[in-house]
Amino acid sequence: MRPLSISPLLVSSLLISLSLAINACATAALAEDCIATELTVAKGATGAENFQVKVTGYTHAVSSMRILLILPPTGGTNYIDRSYAKRFCKSGFDVSILNEWTGDTGTSTDLEIHQGFYSRMLNAVDLVLSRSKAPFVGMLGTSLGGLYAAVAAAKIERLDAVFAITAGVPITKIIVTSDQKAMRELSTTRKERFGFQDDEAYLGALEKAFQLEPMEQTPKLLTKDFGVSIADEDTTVPTASQVQLRDFWKPRKEIHLPNGHFWAIVNTWLHHDDEIVGFFTESSSRKLNSK
Repeated sequence: MRPLSISPLLVSSLLISLSLAINACATAALAEDCIATELTVAKGATGAENFQVKVTGYTHAVSSMRILLILPPTGGTNYIDRSYAKRFCKSGFDVSILNEWTGDTGTSTDLEIHQGFYSRMLNAVDLVLSRSKAPFVGMLGTSLGGLYAAVAAAKIERLDAVFAITAGVPITKIIVTSDQKAMRELSTTRKERFGFQDDEAYLGALEKAFQLEPMEQTPKLLTKDFGVSIADEDTTVPTASQVQLRDFWKPRKEIHLPNGHFWAIVNTWLHHDDEIVGFFTESSSRKLNSK
């Protein structure tokens, strides 16, 4: 009789499922007073007609002086985002997950589409922040959400602390060099449409069309706290770009994972969520105690 063989991938999947189940039970027990509320925020500070943001909010039982915005990765809000939100709520933060907003998807191959996406993200953040007067504002972003967070940190003065998971800069270079399927297909289509001979020509054209590169928007960064989680074997948001964001931000907190993009996101949550909560708790304490 042949010995039973168990795939390492199956074992890994079972362990993750078990971890998710344990985390779900623990989070539910911790966050009984932090019930999710779905709402749509419209118009407001942006002044844009018909501009709406769909938000999942977690409000602490006691009125909080600290709020945290969560920007999810490509694909939208997931279990990990909700788990972070409940954990932060129980730790004394009012939390808003920005699930989607007007114009956050599109299929155009125009080079200017990225400028539009990031501009509307800034509108969405402004609109959600207009609903609160809390003196401390933090932001947690993962993957695409981390790229958004890098731009928001540079453009939105009210943000006090930002933590980015597997994000990087320059954004235009990530668009060109990412191995993510949609980005590779977009690159091929644009090269055919515009006649770019190579990635260098493609990058040069993107740089002219995109005016929100974080490294070109530095004045508002001087008083902010930063944290990063870096995937040391990433090709989706290339590791070199993540290191460049680290060098630009000079973060107070730095986490490294010996993983590619997906597993770094999962393992940051599984093994370093305490550190991320601690980062924002310490940052908010410094801000509030200085008043």
